[in-house]
Amino acid sequence: MISKCVERRSKDNFSRLAEYLAAAKEVGEKLDDLWIVGSNAGTSKEDLDLAIIEIEATQALNVRAKSDKTYHLIVSFRNEKPAPEALRDIEENFAKALGFEDHQRVVATHINTDNFHMHVAYNKIHPKTLNSHTPSWDFKKRDRVCRDMEKKYNLSLDKGSPKNKELEKPSTKSKDYEATTWEQSFDSYVRENKKDLKDIFEKSNSWKDLHKGFATYDLLIKKRGNGLVITTNDRKSGIKASSIDRAFSKASMEKKFGIFEPPEKSLNKSKPVKKYIKKPITLHPKQSAAWNRYIGKKRSKDSLALMVYKNWREFLSAEALNDPLAMTIMVYHKQLMKLPEKMLGVLNKPSKVAQKSSFKC
Repeated sequence: MISKCVERRSKDNFSRLAEYLAAAKEVGEKLDDLWIVGSNAGTSKEDLDLAIIEIEATQALNVRAKSDKTYHLIVSFRNEKPAPEALRDIEENFAKALGFEDHQRVVATHINTDNFHMHVAYNKIHPKTLNSHTPSWDFKKRDRVCRDMEKKYNLSLDKGSPKNKELEKPSTKSKDYEATTWEQSFDSYVRENKKDLKDIFEKSNSWKDLHKGFATYDLLIKKRGNGLVITTNDRKSGIKASSIDRAFSKASMEKKFGIFEPPEKSLNKSKPVKKYIKKPITLHPKQSAAWNRYIGKKRSKDSLALMVYKNWREFLSAEALNDPLAMTIMVYHKQLMKLPEKMLGVLNKPSKVAQKSSFKC
């Protein structure tokens, strides 16, 4: 088991997080189960709308707290899916350890990534005292619960701190995005170029050198809060820098280059050698025509098209009714997702390999 506290961008918006946890476009594609704890509205998915209203009303009664009033926890399981009763017990143990035992929360389990995982949205505002609670040293507390639950339910053991091991893998958020849209996430794009970016870091002698090197990939390094983030030049996409590699942490960067210096404005006008442009994660030798048609509709001013086709996956689902190729791409992709992770990694590298696949759709 591995646990993680997710730093949220949109503060004090419990409804958006809860609705994301409950989202399920297709049965079995994302949501596995959902339950609510501590709400007078009820305990099931059907009660979610009323529970959100109740929880946000509770949060609004605390006008003193300036920090985020919601704590987002993710618990990922390596090779197993615990029974529903075990999952509820595991969540209760996390709530006790973090001091949220008497707090309202929405819990959801997702099955759309390589690892079965559980999300918990805790209301940090106590429903009776209205005091805001932020757990101190929460990583150590969560880690202790992971080890205890692994023993109790005979789950796969994750020894020691998972932070370094998880750096090599895309975040759960980016996995969710790619599983939902079938489009490459920004996180995945940065990791795809991680080797070159680390090379730039090692060869740079100043912040100016580093910013110039990152600009060739249409990337900016910016200060946010107490850390650094990597964003696109237009700032529409961004991720925590240290989540990609420890070398990109603020401490590591400032140790080498001194106190952080923001990039010069002139870099915004430079032409990048490579940039983040959404592309399909589906693999099919003839999908380029369909993808270009999808991109053309996204760029058009047709508001109806934008509403219908929110992403590549939804476009294929709509086109599949009349276009056999769209259906073929969908079937092909879903078959590939059933392959072992190692084999899938090979297929994801050169597209020619995918063309030699034995699948016949």
